[in-house]
Amino acid sequence: MTGPVAAGPPAGGPLPDRAAPPLARDASWHRLHPLSPLVRAGRQMMSLLVVLIGIAVLNQHQDGNLVADLVVIVAALVGGFVSWLVTRWQIADGVLRIDTGLLRRDSRRFPLSQVQAVDVVQTGLARLLGLAELQLRIAGGDSARGGRLACLKLADAEQLRKQLLALAAVPAGGVPAPATVPDPDGQAASAPAARTAVRTMFRVRAIRLPVAILLTRSGAIGLVVAIAIWLTAQFDGSAGVIAPFLPVALGVAARLWRQFNGEYGTTVALAQDGIRLRSGLVQTTAETIRPGRIQAVRLVEPLIWRALHWCRLEVDVAGARQRNEDRAEGQRLRALIPVGSRAEADLLIAELLGSPPLPSQPPPVRVRWKAPLSYHFLSWNGDDQYVVAARGRGGRPSPAIPLAKAHTIRWGDGPHPRRLSLATVHLDVAGKRVGVKVEDRDSAEALQILRVLPDLARAARSRAR
Repeated sequence: MTGPVAAGPPAGGPLPDRAAPPLARDASWHRLHPLSPLVRAGRQMMSLLVVLIGIAVLNQHQDGNLVADLVVIVAALVGGFVSWLVTRWQIADGVLRIDTGLLRRDSRRFPLSQVQAVDVVQTGLARLLGLAELQLRIAGGDSARGGRLACLKLADAEQLRKQLLALAAVPAGGVPAPATVPDPDGQAASAPAARTAVRTMFRVRAIRLPVAILLTRSGAIGLVVAIAIWLTAQFDGSAGVIAPFLPVALGVAARLWRQFNGEYGTTVALAQDGIRLRSGLVQTTAETIRPGRIQAVRLVEPLIWRALHWCRLEVDVAGARQRNEDRAEGQRLRALIPVGSRAEADLLIAELLGSPPLPSQPPPVRVRWKAPLSYHFLSWNGDDQYVVAARGRGGRPSPAIPLAKAHTIRWGDGPHPRRLSLATVHLDVAGKRVGVKVEDRDSAEALQILRVLPDLARAARSRAR
C-alpha cells in the first residue's frame, strides 16, 4: 500500500520522476488529461450534432451563415480548452485540493480522512480514449460539488485511487502501519502480498439480471406501456396515433437501460483497503468503499422474485446524491447483489456485519386494524450491535443498521396509531437514504426501545473507536 505524500522538490530542482504516474509522489500541482473537455462533453455531443445539422439544413441556401456556425463550434472548443487550462489539482497534508475557474476562481479542499468511497468511472467515450474519471464521496459533502477529477489516464486513476485510500486510512500526522502476517516461526512479518490479496464474494449472472429487471415494478410499467402502444396501433391502424405514448415509452426504456447498464457485470471483492465493486456495460464503475463506511444494509425481496428465491442486497454509504441523478436514482442504494440467491446474500451479510439478528418479533395483534395486508410482514429485532426491521408486502425490504452508525433515534405516531396505543421508533444514519423503522409497536414497548437504544448506540460507538 502506498505511503503518505512526500514533500516536493525544492524550487529550481529536478522534475519528479515521470516514469511513475504523476500522482501523489509530491505536493506539486497536476493537470487533467488534455482530452478531458471532449469526454465531459460526450453526453451533449449528440444533441450538439443534431442542432448543428438542423442549422446546416436551414442555412443550406445561405452560404454566409456557414461562418457563424463555425464560430459557434470554435467557441465551444476554445471554452473547453480554457476550462482544462485553468483546472489543476494537488494532494498535500492529507487534503485533495482542486482549483478551477478563469474569471472566478473556485478552490475546493477535500480532507481525505472524511472520504467514504472512491470511484473510478468510465463512460463509453472515455473507454475508447483510455481515460477515466475519479470521484470522491465525502461524509456530509455535496456530491454536486464533490471531488471529481475528470479525466485522467485509466492507469493513473487506478493508482491514484489506491493512494487516496491509503492516505485516508492514515491519522493526521501519522504513518500507515505495514500489514503483517505470522511467518512460519510464529513471528509477525510484513506481507506486501497480503495487502493486495483480493477475495471475490459475488459476481452477477449476465442472463439472470435482465430477467430480474423485467420482473420489477419498472419492468411491469414498461410491459404495460409496450402493450398499450401495440394495441393502439392495431386498432387505429395509424402510426401517428402512438406519438403521445413515445415520451413515456422512451422514459421507461431509459430507466430500464440505466439500471441494466449500471448493474451489468457487478463483481464484489473483499480486500484490505475495503470492498471493491466493479460494474457497468457501456459506462463502467470501479468503486472502493473503505472499511467501516457502510451506514446500513438492506435486503429486498420483490414479490415475484420470491417464487424464484431471488433477492437484492443494497448498502448505504454516506454522501449526497449525485448531480446527474434523478430522484429515483438518488433513492436507489448501491447494489452489492443486484440479483442473487438468499445464500449469496447471507454470505455477504456475514462478511459485512457478522451475525445480525433476524427480525423475529411480531407486532401486537391489534395492528391488523391499521395494516391488515402488511401485518404479517412487520417484525423487528435488535441486540447490542444491530437493529433489524422488516416491513412491506411487495418488496419486503429488511434494513439492518449498526448501532454505531445511528445518528438519531426518534419517536413517531399519528392520530390513528395513537387511538390504538401504537407508536414507531425511527433510527436514522448519515446516508439519509435508508433507515430502520421499528413500526407499529405497543406504546409501552416503543417507549422502552426509545430509552434503551441510545445507551446501546453509545456503547457500540465506544467499541468501534
